[in-house]
Amino acid sequence: MQHVDMPRFRQETLLGRAACEPQSRLHIVRTHDEEMEGTTSSRQFGRVRVSIVEGGPYELIGNGRMIGNGAEPFVGVCRPLVGEVQVFQDGRWSVASGSRIVCYDSSRPYRVLMPEPFRIVTLRLPHQLIGLTAKEAELLTARAWYGSQGLGALMSDLLVGLERYGEEIETAIDLLGGSVAGLAAALFAERIRAVAAEQGVDRNALMLTIQGHIRARLADPDLSPLTVARHHNVSLRYLQKLFHERGTSPARWIRSERLARCRSELDDPGLDHLSIALIGERSGFYEASHFSRLFREEYGISPREYRKNKRSVAFAG
Repeated sequence: MQHVDMPRFRQETLLGRAACEPQSRLHIVRTHDEEMEGTTSSRQFGRVRVSIVEGGPYELIGNGRMIGNGAEPFVGVCRPLVGEVQVFQDGRWSVASGSRIVCYDSSRPYRVLMPEPFRIVTLRLPHQLIGLTAKEAELLTARAWYGSQGLGALMSDLLVGLERYGEEIETAIDLLGGSVAGLAAALFAERIRAVAAEQGVDRNALMLTIQGHIRARLADPDLSPLTVARHHNVSLRYLQKLFHERGTSPARWIRSERLARCRSELDDPGLDHLSIALIGERSGFYEASHFSRLFREEYGISPREYRKNKRSVAFAG
């Protein structure tokens, strides 16, 4: 692949980089069988590192052990020029393309995926330089934001400018790095405030979506907390946290919803022709004895007794 001439940036092939840095915290994983080609160019502005990377589809996996190995933790800021960037971290998934920007944090496990031929600009900003804690960084990771207005537009334009004119910069390297860090710190502070204000609303909306998804699939024998988490692109741990905030767990909530639907169907005279076992199967209970035991634990009475009592009350009325 022909690389744009950038003589003042250090150039190296992606595959060569992996071979020369066996202790790197990033591992290149192929997404296709064909041989991967590509180049990366980088330059250091003080403590800020700027890289321009292009190539075919590939994936970066960070194991989050940089602090323990003595490396300085950093926030990676990605701005795609061609193609898109997908970031998976902290139980979230986000996609950036065009002028959008997306971040990841090196101190925790992450995945950065480019599913098609791409060209991106990335910044590596040490936590200490921008006054950011790992906890604060969690409010930034895997959340793409528009680079078309406000501080986001300034950052997006700056990254494009560094890609186009970085080799022409001769003096005040440390000053430039400080300016980039200052802009990033202001942008991050703005984003952290916005996310913190929206977080409660976002979590409630996500919870409602998850509950609707579960209710629509109660009969699915493969329905489980893990499949629900995967469907909504969140970690199982994050899903458990959402339900824990409401005094329950994903598995317990799924079971309660299944039992509630069974009780509703046992109450329905129009379904009296269905057997108890079939009522259970319609809500995901495929063993009659298991269904009966759970129903009794929940309501203090077996499904058969419940239906019998309902008919007795109806007859007496």
